[in-house]
Amino acid sequence: MKIWLKFFVGSCIGALVAYTIPETLSAPLMQTISELVVSAGSYMLYPVIFFGFSVSIFEMRRERLLLRTTLISIGACVATAFSLSLVGLFSVLVYRPARIPIFATGTPQNPGFQIRTFFLQLFPASSFEVFTNGDYLLPLCVFASFVGAGCAVDHVAAKPVLALFESLTRVAHTVMVFFVDMLSIGFIALSAHWLFRFRPLLSTGVFTDLVILLTLTAIFICSVLYPALIKIMCPEVNPYRVLYAALAPMSTAFFSQNVHATLPVLLYHAEESIGVQRTTATVLLSIFSIFGRAGSACAITMSFALILKSYSHLGIGFFDALWIITAASFLSIFLGRFPTGGVLIALASICAWYGRGFGSGYLVIRPAAFFVGSIATTLDTLNALICTAISAERIGTVRHRAVRFFI
Repeated sequence: MKIWLKFFVGSCIGALVAYTIPETLSAPLMQTISELVVSAGSYMLYPVIFFGFSVSIFEMRRERLLLRTTLISIGACVATAFSLSLVGLFSVLVYRPARIPIFATGTPQNPGFQIRTFFLQLFPASSFEVFTNGDYLLPLCVFASFVGAGCAVDHVAAKPVLALFESLTRVAHTVMVFFVDMLSIGFIALSAHWLFRFRPLLSTGVFTDLVILLTLTAIFICSVLYPALIKIMCPEVNPYRVLYAALAPMSTAFFSQNVHATLPVLLYHAEESIGVQRTTATVLLSIFSIFGRAGSACAITMSFALILKSYSHLGIGFFDALWIITAASFLSIFLGRFPTGGVLIALASICAWYGRGFGSGYLVIRPAAFFVGSIATTLDTLNALICTAISAERIGTVRHRAVRFFI
């Protein structure tokens, strides 16, 4: 059975649980199990990334693909962030959602988004500390890059290390696949817990327009914008093959709202379905999962534009629109420290930067933050897979598979 079909069956069972068993009895249990499932989903991520990234950097340096891959990745991260931010702002201006009343309680807090910390944590006092921070993947990738580059300096001396790392990569990948397969059972709790949170959100009627707007925008991006991008960049590739391969990772992202829990599913499908070589997939997906948060940029833009339209009678002028798109795209690049909840943190920061009495504006969106996060993480996941597929096509590291062999 295909993995996406297993996840779909698990989601249906979870929905049945949410609508048949009283919430007071099952909600706390589903929440606990869903948190356990998310942790299990990212359980083998660090070993897979560290050993795989080290070997990949060595292989790319040897084949002279490292610089080209890096430049393509940087261009893709910047271009997709700005493009999706523009689409998000345009959708708010066209759809004109209803004003959200001020009913949220709470006081503005320090958003916790500090770009300085983003850089300071790249090089901890001891390189082994990168294995202890389970929320920040970039320092691990930096350490793995140095290890791989060091192996490329002296091939003969590094031969035993590379052989060991390649073996450990295969073992870690095998264990990771086991946890990915087990996620289908965890989807029962993930979907039930998600629905327990979603029903009260809809029952208020306050965020209905926001839910509709985010959903329609996501559908447009997934079904129109990204297929057009694939067709332009890779005319010989059927874009809907990539979308089909993305079903399971997108489902994981939607219900978990966690980038790290989704990344193992992405790695598995990029290699086994799309046919991207493991060395390329490990590097590209890691980079795009850290820096390529275009979906988050879109969600931040839409949320902040909605706040402005709700509480400002001046509307959104050209320079305001340009500032919102630039700020949201800029912040999305530094969301790598937050595998979950990054959208609300970035939204709090953008409200503080904008000022003019909007410093606490993010509190308006906070009750719906989990849904905004679901859409953002789903789009982030699709963006990572599509950018990886396009980049791999450009550098020639894809072995195409027939759809019937997709996992």
